[in-house]
Amino acid sequence: MHLETMREDEDKIPAQFQEEYDLVFELDSRALLHHYEGIITRTGLSKLTGINEKQLGHYAQGIRNPRKAQRERIIRGIHNLGKAANLTVFFCIVFTSVCKNS
Repeated sequence: MHLETMREDEDKIPAQFQEEYDLVFELDSRALLHHYEGIITRTGLSKLTGINEKQLGHYAQGIRNPRKAQRERIIRGIHNLGKAANLTVFFCIVFTSVCKNS
């Protein structure tokens, strides 16, 4: 949006933004856990990841930093939650559709 306005105003656009590009956001463990605090409890995340709730709290508060294997377990747990949620929505839609057509 900003680049479009710059073009309209005939402002000089930096070379790296002249062609198509992708923005990639990477969250550290603390930011990732804070992002999902309102979505899933530490108890739930603990069940998904197999990581102790207290340890997850230490990661979220920045008291400790998880090792690479722990970070991967956290990310995998969140991905699994997302997959389960998508599957649930899919089944609800299909089930509702089948029930209406019966």
